[in-house]
Amino acid sequence: MNRAETSETLLRPRDLEEAADRLSEQADRLRSQLARTEEAASALRADCDLDAGDTGAKAMTLRELRTRAQADEALLERTAAALDRLRAGSFGICTRCGRPQGRERALALPHAELCVVCAEEREAGPGG
Repeated sequence: MNRAETSETLLRPRDLEEAADRLSEQADRLRSQLARTEEAASALRADCDLDAGDTGAKAMTLRELRTRAQADEALLERTAAALDRLRAGSFGICTRCGRPQGRERALALPHAELCVVCAEEREAGPGG
């Protein structure tokens, strides 16, 4: 894919409103999920009437909750950064190369920081 393909359609004002709504809803949903995950982890840690067999299951469940919380926190950070870019007027612009991400990408993944080309290059890694 060449760079021209990533910028063939630009964002319209209504697109920015839609992205702001979606990002705000996503941030609210993630905050709620994080709160529920923390409540579940706290309840699990507080349950001290476990036998030896339950201890291993408890540790595994706590690890799963921690992993889920870390993923949600990372997405919440990207979502908040996208909202900041929206307010700053740089939403839909690749944070790496400075070119437009393209309307379809910006609306499909409003928390994305990179255009498709830069995202592919990052995934390929050095020399890829």
